[in-house]
This record gives sequence, structure tokens and C-alpha cells, in this order.
Amino acid sequence: MKCSIIITTYNSSDSIRLVLNNLLSIINDKDEIIIVDDGSKDTTCSIIKKINDERIKLIEKNHIGRATALNVAVKNSTGEIILINDADDFSSKIRILESINLISSGYDAVFGQAITFNDFKPKNIELTLKKIDINDINIKKDISLLNKKTLFKTLNLHHSSLAIKKEKLIMIGLYDEKLDICIDLDLYYRFLTNKLNVCTSNKKFIARYYGRTRFYSGYPRKKYSKNLLQMRMKYRKILKPSIFSFIYDLKIYLENFLIK
Repeated sequence: MKCSIIITTYNSSDSIRLVLNNLLSIINDKDEIIIVDDGSKDTTCSIIKKINDERIKLIEKNHIGRATALNVAVKNSTGEIILINDADDFSSKIRILESINLISSGYDAVFGQAITFNDFKPKNIELTLKKIDINDINIKKDISLLNKKTLFKTLNLHHSSLAIKKEKLIMIGLYDEKLDICIDLDLYYRFLTNKLNVCTSNKKFIARYYGRTRFYSGYPRKKYSKNLLQMRMKYRKILKPSIFSFIYDLKIYLENFLIK
């Protein structure tokens, strides 16, 4: 199966060369990396253009937003499997092979686990990725299934570990371009409303950079949390999870609106 790795960038000059070198070292010759730059003001695009590899395709846009940028990348891809990779996250050696194996066995989409790091020094990244390989040796349970109980219980899915059949992503309508927050969570809920067969591998797929705040793009914590609760309520009406899942809504509310 041909894989298309999707990356959206915005002022990613600090990380993009390292991320692309990482991906180019683990993908096959037939695979591709589709990058949509959303109007970077730094040297992101010039760095990408200097990397001489036919597997990289750069599309330059001007502030179209994250969801639209992701959709542009998907529409310009030619692979059967779409893999999401953030511009500052690194993929493990096993990620692509494990994703292909699980999708080939009947799953429509696959997530993986993550390990975090906060230093972009190449030596630190190398050690972090080696740690992934060591940690995965002793894993006993291979996968867990995505269902409404687990999705409403907690949000532990890593968007940049996602692999999905392109035809299935198109079938459910791609990313919702009307949203500017929680676009990944909206997608996960639509996996369930469209009855996709989704699993999470218990192996580490990515090393995530947590050096910056997770509430980005100008959205403060409370605004993000408000949108999160509204989305949970929207899909609660459709999916009708257990009443006990309201406990997690209460936890989100208390942590972000009442507890200082």
C-alpha cells in the first residue's frame, strides 16, 4: 500500500528539516510526503525546497487555516493510506509498518501511543526514538478498539499518530473547515457516527514535542475548553454514551473554569 504522509506547517523552521529527515529515513521509495504551508513568515518553505527528494511535495497557501490545509493535502495525495504527522513530531521506525499491517487486517483507521520530549537537539531526538524501540519490546496487549465509551471517557488519541484509509476519510467528509478548534476531536466522533472500524495500537508511534503550550493559535485555555465541552455535548446527543461520562465533562469544567 502506498502511504501519503500529511504535514501542515506554519513558521516551522526550527523543526521541519529534522522532521523531514526522520520521515525520509523510514518511508519507502513509492511513498510521498505532502506538505501544505499555511503562509509561513519565516524560512520554512525555503528549508523544504532545499531538501532534494522527489517524495516531497510542497503546496504553499496563504492563511487558509489548519482544517482546510489538511484537506488540501489529502486531496493532493496519491496514496491509499493517509498518515498525519505534525511539523514538530517524529515518527518511530515501526509506525508505518504497524499501521499498514493493522489496516490490511481490516481496520479503517489506526492510532498509536506517544512519548514526549522538549528539546530539539538532534542527540536528544535520537535518544527519544531509541527509547520508543526499547519500551515497545515488552508490550503484551497489541491493540484496543475505539468506541464511544473510551472516546467520551478521556481524550488520549494523538492526531499525529493517525493512519487512515484515504477512501474512508473522504467518505466521512474530511476535516470540518468551519472549525478552528478541536478539528481532530470532531473527526474522531465522526469515525463513530459513520461506524468506522478504528483501533489504537499500544506501541509507540511518535515522539511529540511538548516544549510549547498545547493551547496554541491564539486560543486561551478557557476558550479551548468551552469549545471542547460544546463538541462533547453535540456528539453526546448523537452517540448517546453512558450517563457516567458526564463525570469527565464536569472534570473539564472544574479544571478550566473553577480551579485556579
